Amino acid sequence: MSKNYDPSTWANPDKEGFLIKQGHVVKNWKKRWFVIKGDTMYYFKSKKETVKSPLGVIPLEDCIVNTEHKVKRANSFELISTKISKTFYIQAQSEKEMSDWIEAVISGKNFYNVSAPYELNHEIHVNFTSETGFVGLPPEWEALIKSSGIEKPDIVANSDAVLDVLKFQEKYNKAKNPSIKFENEHKDEAPEVSTPLPSQEKEKTLRDVVGNSSNKDLYKDPKKIGEGSTGDVYVARNVKTDELVAIKMIQINSDNVKLLCAEIEIMKDSKHPNIVGFMDAFIVDDNYLWVVMEYMDGGCLTDILEQFETIKLTEPQIALICLETLKALSHIHSLHRIHRDIKSDNILLTKTGHIKVADFGYAAQLTQQRQKRNTVVGTPYWMAPELIRGHEYGTKVDIWSLGIMLMEMAEGEPPYMDYPPLRALFLITTKGIPPLKEDKNWSSEFLDFYDICLQKDVDKRPEANELLNHPFLKKACTHEELIQPILQARENMQC
Repeated sequence: MSKNYDPSTWANPDKEGFLIKQGHVVKNWKKRWFVIKGDTMYYFKSKKETVKSPLGVIPLEDCIVNTEHKVKRANSFELISTKISKTFYIQAQSEKEMSDWIEAVISGKNFYNVSAPYELNHEIHVNFTSETGFVGLPPEWEALIKSSGIEKPDIVANSDAVLDVLKFQEKYNKAKNPSIKFENEHKDEAPEVSTPLPSQEKEKTLRDVVGNSSNKDLYKDPKKIGEGSTGDVYVARNVKTDELVAIKMIQINSDNVKLLCAEIEIMKDSKHPNIVGFMDAFIVDDNYLWVVMEYMDGGCLTDILEQFETIKLTEPQIALICLETLKALSHIHSLHRIHRDIKSDNILLTKTGHIKVADFGYAAQLTQQRQKRNTVVGTPYWMAPELIRGHEYGTKVDIWSLGIMLMEMAEGEPPYMDYPPLRALFLITTKGIPPLKEDKNWSSEFLDFYDICLQKDVDKRPEANELLNHPFLKKACTHEELIQPILQARENMQC
């Protein structure tokens, strides 16, 4: 946190206890210790962490509370903090517990109307002096620093890195969704044969690449099952074939039309056993693009990792997921494309234990004219250092993201998740990725695979084809051995 808080601020709280909160950048759900004191709500990783600064602070004055909202979770409510223009989704264990917390939130909202006024003085502002070298920063950058979680000593010691992530965060704040954009038997397989590098990207309009809008009538009873980087995902039934399909419904606007066109073109050409199959795309009511895809009935990898306390993947299961993901990446990279958003949300599973890469909303086609990219694309905690620093990058950013996903599978979440995104990005670029907490639990092959995926030096980070021959992947289990955690996670989610 960029603010230093005195634990006496929330001593003798009005209410405290565990709740489950949805993340803002990564849409997973984590148990947190919440404290309400006066007109402010604080949350911490656990009760014992209340002697430290909180993970987050929610001003309750003029807040809005809704129990009818878009997140379909039992005993959950939406809390809109108007003071910081932020929306929180919070889940309790029971309806009674939810009602008690909502009552406490409303009391905090009305605090100044029912209590004697008092003054909270717990904010320490960063001073922009010659000591930091940041004299004359734009006001909006000063505001970013104050909310970044980057400490003053870090600014002094790593001023270049701080400026890089400030530039990044300025772009991030302009984004419209959390993923940000500005611009079997396992034997050695032959590496993908790379196709010729295209001379330039094809110039097509969205209507050039979509099918007939009347195809909408083929799909009945759509039900929302998730959120992609660019739109909500539904499951529906094809009335002709009686099969279930997944449909991503995306609102079309001037900002995303070019990206949508590129996404469909890439999906059409990306046919591979480890890539979710594309079926159709068409425009509905002139405002929405429906992208029809193969339905993966096992959900996404995140569904398992969110239940890390009760479901832990074994090393052979992790090796299988890495192997199948790498097969997809090898194919994608052979077509001179970068996925740019590899993470557990975008690894889909079937109930038979098969694994496929999804969501090409931020994929990029490299060409003879543009053999590298420098646009900021992806989800912050999974981003490679060269991308964060604004350097040119290629397909190896996907290998870095695979390494972060490996940490997700080993520890339940990516590194630095307890920090605000800007501080996390700063730590990635200056300190790299921390070692695994329980490295003694993993084989030497696992640890070596982890280390080489997360090489900060891009030249030392291997290509997907090279990694396919890594000894760690020889440990991969069969698809059947992955079925049990998939089914257990699905069953737990329905309880």
